[in-house]
Amino acid sequence: MKWDKRSEHVKLVFMLGIVIGATLGGYGLFMVAMGTTSPLVVVTSESMVPTLEKGDMLVLQAKPPDQIFVGDIIVFQDTEWHTDGPVVHRVISVTVENGTYSYETKGDANTHQDPDNRRYDEVIGVVIFRVPFIGHVSLFLRTTEGIIFMVILFVVILVLPEFVCKDDETTSEEEGDPPSPEVVVSDSGQS
Repeated sequence: MKWDKRSEHVKLVFMLGIVIGATLGGYGLFMVAMGTTSPLVVVTSESMVPTLEKGDMLVLQAKPPDQIFVGDIIVFQDTEWHTDGPVVHRVISVTVENGTYSYETKGDANTHQDPDNRRYDEVIGVVIFRVPFIGHVSLFLRTTEGIIFMVILFVVILVLPEFVCKDDETTSEEEGDPPSPEVVVSDSGQS
């Protein structure tokens, strides 16, 4: 592959492919290491204040049903009463019936516990680490303004190099190549 003869667009697409592939591959390894399909979750409400703030990013790890205890903060998906996305609440009680685990949950800032118990198959993971504020970037990118910002940024990244490179090419064409020094060969011919 003659890299220097490829167009700038081909080089850009190739480099973007490498970056995206490495990112997705790294995230895939992180998913396997944490044992969950969603090892990173952003807090989207204030139901866990003051323990967790809206915009905190959480790192989750899957745990066996008997390793989830009262006091743990779990992230779960409930398709009946909260369909907007995963819920981040604290376990306030654990029940085992016929070997099946279920968890009663409640947000720290909420006055009432959540309706029904969470089944183990609804649990995405247990919170093991919190990164404050970084999730605000994700929350912003979910808004209309964030989408517009990303489109503009993408266009600038694709278009700006074209203008910068054209200015460089124009300047070198205008200046021309520097003249090469003349080589004068003299034949003294004297003997």
